[in-house]
Order: sequence, then structure tokens, then C-alpha cells
Amino acid sequence: MSDLLLTIFLPISSLLISTYALLLWIIRIFGFVRRLPNSAIILPPAAPGSLGDEAMVCASIDYLRKQGIENISLIEHTNKQTYPVDIIENIRLRNFFMYQSWYKFIASFIYVGWKVNQYERFYALGADVMDGYYSNYYTFKTVKMAEIASFLGCSTGILGFSCNRQPTNISKQLLSALPSSVGLNARDKISYQRLIDSIYHPVNLVADLAFLLKPAEQSEKLARVLEWVNTQKSQNKIVLGINIHILLLKKLEGITANDLVQVLAETITKLHQDNQQLNFIFLPHDRRKFSGFNDNFLSKKVIESLPSEVASSCFKIPFPCLAREIKAIVKHIDCVLTGRMHLGIACLGQGTPIACITYQGKFAGLYQHFNLEPLFIEPKKLFVPNQNELVELVHKLIAQRQSLHEQIISKLDEVKELSQANFTSII
Repeated sequence: MSDLLLTIFLPISSLLISTYALLLWIIRIFGFVRRLPNSAIILPPAAPGSLGDEAMVCASIDYLRKQGIENISLIEHTNKQTYPVDIIENIRLRNFFMYQSWYKFIASFIYVGWKVNQYERFYALGADVMDGYYSNYYTFKTVKMAEIASFLGCSTGILGFSCNRQPTNISKQLLSALPSSVGLNARDKISYQRLIDSIYHPVNLVADLAFLLKPAEQSEKLARVLEWVNTQKSQNKIVLGINIHILLLKKLEGITANDLVQVLAETITKLHQDNQQLNFIFLPHDRRKFSGFNDNFLSKKVIESLPSEVASSCFKIPFPCLAREIKAIVKHIDCVLTGRMHLGIACLGQGTPIACITYQGKFAGLYQHFNLEPLFIEPKKLFVPNQNELVELVHKLIAQRQSLHEQIISKLDEVKELSQANFTSII
């Protein structure tokens, strides 16, 4: 559906939804539908593939189960992939998310309302899809699902989401028009301020849901990685985690994946020359392909591009793996250079310092939760000739790693409480 059609449809959509919600309420009152006790339905931000999304989904289910909410279902964006969670139902809504024509949207939305009517709670994991940056139409769908859940009397919230510098007008209209009973939870102070400045709806300040994720206790992949890490530590090596991804190049004209690989290879080579005690562990964090590349492929290409004496100091984790396994791994790493925000969250949740290659203005608010000086670099600065800003950034990270670790640990309980605040007002 085009932005023009969305703009035309917005004024009447709430009236249609409230009318349908009344019909569903009558159906439930007369006993044709019964709500599951202690139940919740969760809408992830996307189909499986991102370990960041997986971390939020798993953490949400962990927390709800601790609160006695046992009957949990998940809305799936596809008919094939599923998240690694134990739930009572995967609600397949591929048609709802795939088709763009308005009549197919309405048909699938009728089914959405029917399913939501069977649950006591509805939670949309907002992540980075609520400001219209990726798609106004997706934001519209998410908001309208929350709206019908609220009209049906469900405890409803859009949890842990961020807002970029320029949220679209449509996204602002959608969020402003939501019933006041729908909780809107901004996952950092910067997003919180942007939202209260641009929408007419109460907003709560929280932290990202992934801070609540429990790390894996044991697995075959985890054992293999920790064996390598412990070997390096026994030799007094400093273990630096590395993550890169292709979306760092999204707005850089004329820059290719090969350019990114070359820059990282040159950076790692220089770091190794400067400090022979440095070893490198590559941490892919998303198995989805964009423009034919994913994190794992890029990690392999960087290692292949290194001189043999540097490559011998590198290790790539077995991939794909689970978000819980990644969180367990990073506890044992000295520090991490990451392009993925949720890998950064996994690290901070274990007290591991990070430096970031930032994109979409994502990382500044994360650092504020811990009162940390931001250690990040914009992707365009990676490709400035005869500059070593990335090398200097990593040197600074390594030099300050102990004091950064102590600061992170001092704030971690407070941040976890903010993460729990996603649920406390609406559970």
C-alpha cells in the first residue's frame, strides 16, 4: 500500500477497527470464543534471522513465564521459519505481512483480530520498525494490531523501540492516534525525547528487552568457542571480538562489500602489528542475506584477506548459533568492535566493553544507559584515505577496557530494571 493510500485510509481505519472489535467482543461475551488464561501473544519485529530479534523474543518469553504467564503464542511472518522458543502456537500470518493490496490486508486483518481475541495480552516488539524508516506500511500494520488488541480489552504494549532523527509523518500520526491504554516504550533516552517531542501519546522510558536474555549454560558450539578463548587467555592474549555487516554501506555510494572487507583486513593487520598480544574472534550476528551478503560470509572474507601470520590469530565462531550462545561467549571476551547494536547489548549485559561502527543513529542512546563516553565511528569514516580512526578507536577501547568494564557493571542492575519496565505497567 502506498503512502498516499495510507494517508487516505488512516482517518477511517480506527472506526472500522473499533466496529470490528465490538463484533468480536460480542462473540466472546456470548461464549463463542474463550480467552486462554494467563496468556499472551507476541509480535516479533521481523521473520527469524537476526539474533537481535531472537534475543528480544526469547527474553520476553523468559520474563513472562517468570510472571506466571504460561500460554504464549508467537505471530510468524513466514510459513517456514520459526524462533527457537517453546510456545503453544505459531500463528502464521505470511499473507498479512507479504501482500501489499488493501483488500488482502483487510482479509488477513480479520483473521488477526479473531486470534488476538483469544488472548489476554498483546505485545509488539517495536525494535527499529516503528518510526517508518523501513516501511510506513509495516508500522501501520503493527499499530493497527495493537489498536484492535486494546479495543478488545487486552493489556497492550509496543515494547522497547527506538526512533530515528526523522520519524515519518505517517508513523507520528499512527502512534499519536493509539488509545492511551496502549503502552509505548522507548528503549533509550534519545528515542524517548524524540517521541515526546513529535507525538501526542504518553511514552515510557525503558531499556532494550534483550538485556533480560539468559545466556546459554552449555552447548557443543559454546564449548568449542570457549576452548579457543581459554587457550588464548592462558597465553595472556587479549581477545577482541569483531562484527561487521553489509548494511553499514547502505547510504555510501560507490562503496562495495569488497571495500569493507579490505578496510577491516587492513585494520586488523595494523592492530596486530601494534600489539602482538591481540587475538581476534569473529562474531556473526545475523544470518539473513542483504545484497547477497550476511555477517558470516563477510567474516570469512576478512579472514581470507589477512596475511597468514595474522589469520592464525583469528577464530570465527560456528554459525548459525543461538542468541543465548552469543551472550554466553561474549562474557569471556575482553572487548568487542561491533556493527550490530544487539551484539553490543549482549556484551554490555555481560560487562564486556564495546566500540561500535554506528548506523541509523542507533548506539548513542545505548551508551547513555551506562553513562559511558560514546566509542563509535560512522561508516563513512572507515573509507577516508590515509586515516586510522578505526585503529585509534580500538586502541582506546583496549586501553580503557578495565575501567569501562567496572562502569558497565555498576549500572547493569539499573539497566535491567529499565528493561523489565517494558512489562511492569501493562502486564
